[in-house]
Amino acid sequence: MPERTPLAQRSQDRQQIQRTRELTFTGAGARLQYTFLMALFRVAVSRGLYGRFARWLGRIFSRDNQVLLSIDGAPPFRVSLNDGYWTRFALWHEEYEPEIAAVLKAASGRAEIFCDCGANKGYWTVRAAPLFDRVIAAEAAEATFAALSVNAGHLPNVTLHRVAIHAVSGERMTFVNVENSHASARLLSDGKPGPGDKTETVETRRIDDLVPEGVPALIKLDVEGAEVAALEGASRAIRDGAVIIYEDHGSDSTCAPSSHLLNTPDTCLFFCDDGFRQVTSLDQVRALKTDPYKGYNLLAAHRDSALLAGIMERL
Repeated sequence: MPERTPLAQRSQDRQQIQRTRELTFTGAGARLQYTFLMALFRVAVSRGLYGRFARWLGRIFSRDNQVLLSIDGAPPFRVSLNDGYWTRFALWHEEYEPEIAAVLKAASGRAEIFCDCGANKGYWTVRAAPLFDRVIAAEAAEATFAALSVNAGHLPNVTLHRVAIHAVSGERMTFVNVENSHASARLLSDGKPGPGDKTETVETRRIDDLVPEGVPALIKLDVEGAEVAALEGASRAIRDGAVIIYEDHGSDSTCAPSSHLLNTPDTCLFFCDDGFRQVTSLDQVRALKTDPYKGYNLLAAHRDSALLAGIMERL
């Protein structure tokens, strides 16, 4: 067996990756459709208007039109051009969620595992593949998991799980996928499905059963309102030194995941949008959340986490 490159050398090699952004189109029609979408992006007055226009264009052009986006030499991420979310955020010229990209780069070489919980179609899964020895991605929705498999299923260091991240493993969860939404889902018990919504049942899995014991991992958590249950299922991983990037949505006035973490002993919270700023109260989180339609990324870890210290040093 060939000798593995030392972790420090892998870290140095990864830090030398230059910032690049490459688009590849599946054909001339895809390029034209992309041009229309990016023009609309400049003038759209609302997310809803843009989404309706993207779907309307998708009925005029071929439904197979796609753009393959590769950033910093990562494997390509396929974006269907009738997708009102990913065309708007992944394909626009500004970087999508740059705070997450910065944390991934800072953790590269210091964490061997990246765990993408609520991976959606795999944007961060493929971005992380060149940066970490192992990438674990979990997604619950059937159609979204199929797209995730196309984007990342062929990558040798990526493992995919079609599961719902929750507090306990092995239970069955029924949820509703909301029509015309890239990720919105809710438990069936929270209300009947609407016209066009799809009901699915999957097995639950806790983060502690995805991340190996004793291995500090970088974990991204975006599970559409189930963050508190997911965090309850990550208690051992947090004690082992994991660092969690989690979403606190602008529409949640209770700041439920941040409230849970602030009440967890020895756990530190940080804003990671512009360097590191520690969070000590919910009032700070509420002050950050100015847009009710946006998810805000924060970072949490045990105060003694060596991985946290390493990320802070780099950022």
